[in-house]
Amino acid sequence: MRFSDLPPPREVPPESKARPTRETTREPTREKRDSPLPAESRTGPPELSEQPPAVDEAHHEHLGPAATTTFRLRHLFNPARGWFRRTERGINKFLSHHIFPGIPGIALPYSRALERDLTVSEADIGLEHLDPGLTGLKVLLASDMHAGPFLAPDALERTFARLMTLEPDLILLAGDFATIRLEEVEPTLPAYELLDAPLGVFGVLGNHDHYTGRSEELVSILETTGIQFLQNRSVLLEQDGGRILLAGVDDLLCGEALLDEALRGRHSGMPSLLLSHNPDVFPEAVNRDVSLVLAGHTHGGQWRLPGLPVLVRMSRYRLDEGRYRAGGSQLVVSRGLGATGFPIRIGCPPEAVLLTLRPSQTP
Repeated sequence: MRFSDLPPPREVPPESKARPTRETTREPTREKRDSPLPAESRTGPPELSEQPPAVDEAHHEHLGPAATTTFRLRHLFNPARGWFRRTERGINKFLSHHIFPGIPGIALPYSRALERDLTVSEADIGLEHLDPGLTGLKVLLASDMHAGPFLAPDALERTFARLMTLEPDLILLAGDFATIRLEEVEPTLPAYELLDAPLGVFGVLGNHDHYTGRSEELVSILETTGIQFLQNRSVLLEQDGGRILLAGVDDLLCGEALLDEALRGRHSGMPSLLLSHNPDVFPEAVNRDVSLVLAGHTHGGQWRLPGLPVLVRMSRYRLDEGRYRAGGSQLVVSRGLGATGFPIRIGCPPEAVLLTLRPSQTP
C-alpha cells in the first residue's frame, strides 16, 4: 500500500485541537556493554565530551482531546512524489552521507538539546471493548531516533534511561532508527538494551531505515537488543485475562505497508493497536476499524513558528502531531526524539509519548 493506492476514507466532521500543559520527571544512569559487532564497522557519531551536568528533569505535556480530522489532501506537496519533498530528500541524503559526518563535534548541539528539551506527552486513551485486565496499561511510544551525525549514542542512552523511570507496560518504537547508514545504528545498541517492559518492546521500520539499503540487516542487529519487529504482522498481548492485538506495518513511503496482512487473525470486538512509522496509514486504519494507531515521522514539523502552521509538512493529511480521531479510530503522532536535515528544532521539542489505556464506549 502506497500513497497513491489509498482509497477514499469515510467522511468525518470538521477539525478541532487543544493546547498542552507541563510537569516533570527524573533520570537514572547505566554503564555501557561491549559492542556485538566488529570494531571496524563502528563509524557512528562522536561521544559527547566536556558535557554539562545531566539534566534531571523532563517537561511533561498533556496531549488534550483528540482533533477530528477530515483527511484533507495536500495536492501540491505530495510527500511521496511531490517535487518539493523529492528535492528536500535528495539534499538531506547527500548532506547526511557525505558532509555532516565529516564535521567535528556536530553531534554536540542537538545531543545537548535532546537532554535539555526532552518532553513526555501524556494522555488517557479510551478504547471500546478493552478488557478490565488491561485497564491502566501504560504504553510508551518513541520514534525517529535518527542515529547518525547529529546524535551522540550516550545522549540517547541517557534519554532512554530517563524514559524507563516511567515504568511502561509496553514499549513501541515507530521507526527511523538510522539516518542514512546502517553503521550509524550500531553505537546506539547499548541504549536499546535499556528498554524493557512486561509486555515487550516492539518496533517497525521508517523511511530512513530503508535509505540505508540494508533494512533486513538493520532489523537483525536491533533484534539482538530484544526489540521484536512487526513488519506487516501482529501479536496477541495478554495481561490479567485481558487481550489486545498489536499490529505493525512497514513504512508507507519506502517500504511495503500491508495492512490487511498485519491485521490477519484479528477477532471481532477485540481492541487493536497499530504501529506505523507514517501517520498517513490512518485513513486505511479507520476503514478497517483499528482502535488506535501510533506513529511518528513528522517531527511535528521540526521547525515551527508560534501561531503558524507547520513549515514543512511530512503528512499528506496534515497529521502533524498529537491526537486525532476519525470514525471509531484514534491516532497519536509523536514528534520523535531526533532531528534530520539540520541539527535544530524550533517550536516542537523532542518528544516521547506515554499513553494510559482505559475502557470507553466512545473513543
